[in-house]
Amino acid sequence: MKLSTLHYFVEVAAEGSFTKAAQKLYISQPTLSRRIQELETELGVALFVRHSHALALSDAGEQFLVEANDVLDRVDRLSHMFDHQQTAEKATQLLKIGCLANFNMNKMYELFSRFKIDHPNVTFLIKQDTPMNLSDGLAKGQYELVFDLSTYFQHSENVEQLIFMRNHLQVAVPLHHTLSKKKKVSFSDLNQETFILLERKQSPIIVDYVVNQFVNYGFNVRANSYVKNLEEGLTKVALGEGLAFLYSGMNDGTLEEKYPIKIIDLASDGSDQNIVAAYDKRNDNSLLKELFLFLKNNLKG
Repeated sequence: MKLSTLHYFVEVAAEGSFTKAAQKLYISQPTLSRRIQELETELGVALFVRHSHALALSDAGEQFLVEANDVLDRVDRLSHMFDHQQTAEKATQLLKIGCLANFNMNKMYELFSRFKIDHPNVTFLIKQDTPMNLSDGLAKGQYELVFDLSTYFQHSENVEQLIFMRNHLQVAVPLHHTLSKKKKVSFSDLNQETFILLERKQSPIIVDYVVNQFVNYGFNVRANSYVKNLEEGLTKVALGEGLAFLYSGMNDGTLEEKYPIKIIDLASDGSDQNIVAAYDKRNDNSLLKELFLFLKNNLKG
C-alpha cells in the first residue's frame, strides 16, 4: 500500500468525484480510478458506492478515511519533525457532515469551498442520510454538523441551529393536468388524485405530513407507487402515472425543464419545514464552531 494511493483516496473522498480529484491531483482520471480499484482489491472491500451521477463513501470507506487521514497526518508530522515552523493548525482536520438526500445542496458546497480558502487543511466527509438518522447521528457523534429539517430539533436543548434554506411543500403534476394552471393548491383540491410517494424511510416527514393532512380533510391518500428518489418520482409524474409531493428545497429551478411537469405550491398550514444547519453545543471542536460562525455570517437574511 503506497502513501500516494492513500493521498489519492482522501482527495476522491473529499471531492466526491474522480474527475474533480484527478484535476486537483494533476493525474488522469483513468489512472486515479485504477489506483483506487487496486486499493479496494488489496483491502478486499469497496470503499465507494458508485452511482450513475454520484459517488459516495461506503461504510468501509468512511472507516478507512479516518485511518488514512491519521496515517497521512503522522507522516506529515514526521516529515516536519525538526521544522519548528510546523504548527498544529497545519495538520489535516476532518469534519463529518450529514445532509438530506434529494435536496438542492449547492449552497452548502459553495460555502464549504469558500471556508476552505482560509482553512485549506480541512477535509469534509459528507454523507447523505434520512432526517431521523441525521438527528440521531448528531446526538451520537456520528456527525459533527448536519443539514436537516428543523422539526427534528424542536426539543433538543443541546443543539444550536440556524436556518439554512427556506422550505415548503409543493406538488408536481403532469404538464397538461387540470391543476397545472393553478399557482397554489390546497389538499382539498387533491382528493380525487392518485400519488407517487417517496419511500417513508427516505422522507418520513413528507409521507406522515401528507397522510395526516388528507385525514384532516376527511379522505385517504391514494398512493399508486413508492419510489426511492425524486428523479424516479418525477419521471412517473411526467408519464402521467400520478402526482408527487416534493419540498421547494428539492427544486433547483430546473426540474420543469428536465421533465414535462408543472410544480405548484401547496397551501401551508403554518408548520415549520425549513432546513437548518445544526451542531451539538457540547462539541468543543474549535474548527467546527468557526465553521458554524462562518455559516451564520453568510446565511443572514
